[in-house]
Amino acid sequence: MASKNNTQYYIGLMSGTSLDGVDGVIVDDNNQNILTQSYLPYSDQLKQDLRQLTQTGQATLENLAKLDIQVATVFSDVVLLLLANANIAANDVIAIGSHGQTIYHQGGQYSMQIAHGALIAEQTGITTVADFRMQDVAAGGQGAPLTPLYHQYLLNGKSGVVINLGGIANLTQINNTAVSGFDTGPANTLLDNWIKQQKSLNYDRDGLWSRSGFIDQALLSKMLADAYFQAQAPKSTGPEYFNLEWLSTFLTGDELSADVQRTLVELTVISISDNIPQESDVYLCGGGVHNAFLVERLTALNPQSNIMNTNDLGVHVDYVEAAAFAYFAKRTLAGQTSNLTAVTGAKQTRILGAIYAT
Repeated sequence: MASKNNTQYYIGLMSGTSLDGVDGVIVDDNNQNILTQSYLPYSDQLKQDLRQLTQTGQATLENLAKLDIQVATVFSDVVLLLLANANIAANDVIAIGSHGQTIYHQGGQYSMQIAHGALIAEQTGITTVADFRMQDVAAGGQGAPLTPLYHQYLLNGKSGVVINLGGIANLTQINNTAVSGFDTGPANTLLDNWIKQQKSLNYDRDGLWSRSGFIDQALLSKMLADAYFQAQAPKSTGPEYFNLEWLSTFLTGDELSADVQRTLVELTVISISDNIPQESDVYLCGGGVHNAFLVERLTALNPQSNIMNTNDLGVHVDYVEAAAFAYFAKRTLAGQTSNLTAVTGAKQTRILGAIYAT
């Protein structure tokens, strides 16, 4: 396989807090246009093992090592699939930017991602940049979100709001050159885990189950009173905090399960909407975009804003974060910083990521 028009490329890899699989993109070196994109799901057993690890925190060192290797192998398989689909050779790719799979995140203290870059580099033959978050944490930052810098790049001088509806929702507000961003709270993580527990389904397709329920105002008020929603940015969170154990502290046991799901949708849309300036251009991305009811409620709560998605910016809603880490890998190799101190709270900007050269 030969390089297309002597162009060289970067690959971006991402798996989010939904723990469903790995997204990957190939972008060109010149203007970061996406050449191709692919997704590989985790096996059911791997999903189960990752959920147990992230939500209970219980693991032996041996089990953690095995999961690290298994997840890294899926990341490598996505790279090989991307290369095959694009019909380009590994030596045409300058580097891979791999976010890895977050298994523990305590903003401002520690952030751990597995799928180690050394193994990906060896399995693909491509220099790999990984472990992007810990340099920011070491500099006093939250380690997340990192994507606001890429969102600024996507908007290309325009003002607007970009909202990623992943397991956790994060929001970026760009006003001319000023950029702010933080995790607003749960998006899909509670919705997915609740329907998994109650109906043995992985997610609420189109939000049909939540649409069938009614808002439990008492439950909603108790959840919204949680300290996380009252805290000022910079702040970040994850499923280590927003999980079924967290939810259970607010339940009386008398609620109908569909009403809980409906109320969780409202928790997500209110905690996001409280941070959207009126009359904004809003671009949605992430898996939650496919939840028609969730998007409907966001639109209803923001009637003066123009709710769009990142397809309108030229990047598919499912691959924005993967593309971001291709962008960050390029910056890392160029010796450029990728954290925004106004977003993460780090004392200084830093060149992010560990480089595993081949």
